[in-house]
Amino acid sequence: MADADEAAGRQSAATEPPSSELVEQRHVPDAEDDVALIQHEMEFASAERLAFFSDAVVAIALTLLALELPVPGGIENPDSASVSDMIRDAARHIDDYLAFLISFLVISAHWRLHHRVFRYVRHATRAIIRLNLYWLLLIVITPFTTKTLSIGHQNILRFGLYAFTQAMQFAIFAVIVVLIIRTQHVPAAADLQRLQSALWQTVAMAIGFAVSIPLYLLIGQRAFAVWALAPLVINLILRPRLRRRHPRAT
Repeated sequence: MADADEAAGRQSAATEPPSSELVEQRHVPDAEDDVALIQHEMEFASAERLAFFSDAVVAIALTLLALELPVPGGIENPDSASVSDMIRDAARHIDDYLAFLISFLVISAHWRLHHRVFRYVRHATRAIIRLNLYWLLLIVITPFTTKTLSIGHQNILRFGLYAFTQAMQFAIFAVIVVLIIRTQHVPAAADLQRLQSALWQTVAMAIGFAVSIPLYLLIGQRAFAVWALAPLVINLILRPRLRRRHPRAT
């Protein structure tokens, strides 16, 4: 009888998995959760890195704009320049200062939209990264196109080059916003409304810059006003619709 019990014990011991295997099986779900958490943190860090990099490029572009500004009275003999000379020289460079102000406001609008939208990016996909790089390329080009507005006589080529690059930049960013809405987790209806509002503002700016090119042939330099009026008109038209679509997202 004892021999039978001993044989049965040996058989059950042979069929049961070792204690180390049981411990390993218990820890498999925990290990999978840890891997998923680490992967999520890596993706979020990648998205943050993309946003920080974009901020740095925008800051450099704004700095380059300021470096190109002419100094009233010149920099060779500043002590010999009187106040009246400096004022007259500043008046001669008024186009440079206006072009700087326009580009500063335009780049600031780009950055504000980027800041509003990229807070919802938790996973920087390849498409978002690629389009963001194209967007940054046009940001870097802006100091160059700004010169076309200030140097020499204004014409359709100078005006059109600046307007076209800005229209392309806003159009690219509109595609980025669409990708964020479709691929990223938007936590609430209010957040979705903010993204849609940013999308319409971006589209309005792209339309404003694009339409201003043919308008320049008709109304000349008054086409500059289209850049400011287009987003205002679009917002007045579309914001009530967005509120009706998302009444709780206020």
